[in-house]
Amino acid sequence: MTYQIIPESAPFNAQQRAWLNGFFAGVLGVLDQRSAQDGSAATLAAAASLLSPSLGAGLSVGQESGELFPFQDPALSISERLNLASGMPQDLRLMAAMAQLNCGSCGYLCKTYSAAIASGAEKNLTLCTPGGSETAKSLRALIKESATQSKSHENGASKASEIGPKAEAKVDANIGTRSNPVQAKLIDSETLNFAGSAKDTRHVVIDLTGTGLSYRVGDALGLWPTNCNELVCNVVKAAKIDANSAHLFAGKCLRTITLELIEVSMDQVRNRPKQNGAVAMDRDMIAKLEVLGESDEFYEWDVLEFFEAFPMLGLTAQQIVDSLNDLRPRLYSIASSQSRYPTQVHLTVGRVESTMRNRDRKGVASTMLADRLMPGSPLQVFVQPSHDFTIPADANAPMIMVGPGTGIAPFIAFLQQRQMDKAMGRNWLFFGDQRSTTDFLYRAQLESWKVNGLLTHLDLAFSRDTVSKVYVQHRMKERGAELFEWLESGAYFFVCGDASKMAIDVDNALREVIAEHGKKSIAEAKEYVKAMTSAKRYVRDVY
Repeated sequence: MTYQIIPESAPFNAQQRAWLNGFFAGVLGVLDQRSAQDGSAATLAAAASLLSPSLGAGLSVGQESGELFPFQDPALSISERLNLASGMPQDLRLMAAMAQLNCGSCGYLCKTYSAAIASGAEKNLTLCTPGGSETAKSLRALIKESATQSKSHENGASKASEIGPKAEAKVDANIGTRSNPVQAKLIDSETLNFAGSAKDTRHVVIDLTGTGLSYRVGDALGLWPTNCNELVCNVVKAAKIDANSAHLFAGKCLRTITLELIEVSMDQVRNRPKQNGAVAMDRDMIAKLEVLGESDEFYEWDVLEFFEAFPMLGLTAQQIVDSLNDLRPRLYSIASSQSRYPTQVHLTVGRVESTMRNRDRKGVASTMLADRLMPGSPLQVFVQPSHDFTIPADANAPMIMVGPGTGIAPFIAFLQQRQMDKAMGRNWLFFGDQRSTTDFLYRAQLESWKVNGLLTHLDLAFSRDTVSKVYVQHRMKERGAELFEWLESGAYFFVCGDASKMAIDVDNALREVIAEHGKKSIAEAKEYVKAMTSAKRYVRDVY
């Protein structure tokens, strides 16, 4: 077994990394049997600590004390994370396939979701929304690999380590939580973009009167969506079931199919009474279902497409419903301060609609808010608390915010709160979108804050306004000297938005600014950022 323990980012050259990997591989070869028996990933830390206490701490399993595994970096690609987790116990490898955001959208943290999958308590591999189909495919591949290895070990020597609860998401009886949401009402869903925009971004206002719900800036609002009636009716029609059963699909995910649905379908075909000439057709259908179930393509299929491709399955409505996953809540960064709006919560929601496999597909929650709900319509909501993503406790501390597109949402709340608190700390916002004439979200409010001094700086990047596309990270580098001065004076640095590209580009730009204007090496700039992160001065809310 090959262990690659030393990450590429570690402060060693290629020759040193190769020697260290070889050294740990030798040590772990001695410890491997013990690891398999007691399931303890701590042997990795023990081996590492033989040479370097600091490296050992970096590999420790003790996450409850804040220590990290080397793959716990959302800026890494999934292949890089899986490579760093190579040779680790199964639950850690599963964890490495996740987005490393601990965003809570799955109802777990990354480590408890992976532990639940490893133990068999959680069967749904599609809960990691930020990781998407890439994570789901990797989880499935790891489980298949583990199942193959288990068959070759009769006594089950390979055992997952226990790094957290192995149960489903903990039920919280408190009102206004994921498991106990409150009923609020929609007040308005106003389009923020102007005529000619390629986007449809909404400022959503929700009435919390009588709910008892409270939040702080930086928190997210969880919203339980409902399916589009048109989609439900089309599924019912394609599946050839009684239209009176449509209500059963209200809380079921119709955007993806499941392995269980494929398995139930195959059982139905195998067990139904045979008629003349039906045997060959049934064999062909089973073969096609098996091929679909063995491929990763089924993650791209929705339930409607499945029944359009297999119209003669003969499943009952209850069989279908029982084999589907439940709809999951969607989390949105809160775009308001409750100090400013005591009985309301505001969101910034981009309406999602795309074309896949020759059919339009709509975001279940975003189109519900934009298209289907009228003012006064009820909503099931809850607060997902943030941990460190909130305004500095020191009202005098400078604050730098990077939030292009809908990533601006929490910073509208941050600035409202600072205005309500009469905070003296300087505020700097980097915002960007496609076009200044159509996509300058919250323009009047931001320009007003710039005039009255709440915003010290407002730097804008509209990518479609220039021949060469300009993004927020370019504006950061243009203002690098002053940005570094702010950091040196204790500024907090916040980022909100897309994790897959924007957040990575902003992170790289931040390191470049620190290296150039702080006259530091690349390694020193990394340590500077690491120190900011440890001090909770570099905080991200990315998805």
